[in-house]
Amino acid sequence: MNAADPAELVFVGGTGRSGTHVLGRLLGSHGRFADVPIESRFHCNKRGMPELLSGTVTLAGFLEKLRGFWWHRVRVDGQPRGLYNLMTRREFDRATERFERRYHSDPVGACRDLFRDLLWRVAERERKPALVEMSSHNVKEAQTLRRLFAGARFVHTVRDGRDAASSVTTKSWGPDRIVPAIGWWADRLRAIDAGVRGWEDGAGFDLGPERLHTVVLDDLAGGDRGAALEALLRFCGVAADAGVREFFEQEVGADAAHHGRWSRGLGPLARARVRHRYERTLAALAAEGNHVARPLIDAYERLG
Repeated sequence: MNAADPAELVFVGGTGRSGTHVLGRLLGSHGRFADVPIESRFHCNKRGMPELLSGTVTLAGFLEKLRGFWWHRVRVDGQPRGLYNLMTRREFDRATERFERRYHSDPVGACRDLFRDLLWRVAERERKPALVEMSSHNVKEAQTLRRLFAGARFVHTVRDGRDAASSVTTKSWGPDRIVPAIGWWADRLRAIDAGVRGWEDGAGFDLGPERLHTVVLDDLAGGDRGAALEALLRFCGVAADAGVREFFEQEVGADAAHHGRWSRGLGPLARARVRHRYERTLAALAAEGNHVARPLIDAYERLG
């Protein structure tokens, strides 16, 4: 794969509340890429394709979740989500039936074709040649996804861990206090880092820079914005066009990263405690060799 060539498939991922949605939409504003407007999840989440291919979940178990939760689910805020947004039930049933018939004779090929049958229609409708998908677990499951799509590229979006943690505390699925939420965030970065590394035929390997690109949302929204955008687009093999420039200027400003939101409402002692925990966490990630530690430390030193 030549990194200078335009990408055909880009997977955007990261921890919860890290900017995956805005990154997916940013790339989807480019004339080459169509962005899947939902987190489709079936290819990377629990009981999804990675666990199916590893034998952790049965074909019946995978299909049960695909036909139920991933087809139609309702968020805690009452908003419906799922693949039903992308196609009719009849189209969905035909795709899943083809997958079920073929899976045992060719598991990898069947999974690849199911992904294409369910999601590539987004690009076809927009008459674009390439696709962006933004499920948060994409980078964590990069080794499975690269087996399915040899030329796929992965964008890992991160943001200041204090702001990510602060946002997590407003949700029902994470810690409700910022200091524990920083630990929650760091553990998920560790899981993602493990996901970009792998073993094959007894040899270890990582995704190289031609496959994996890290975006610090704080830089894209409020640092050297132009350079961060250029690096992202160069990784995807394209140059900025009118669509991406317009979206970038209108939607990816300081409000996109909410930089510094973590400190609102906290007194001096509480802010100092959070800063101390965050600095210790960054140091620990760096000592572990986590692939996002250096970009996060650089952003912290630049932006404070």
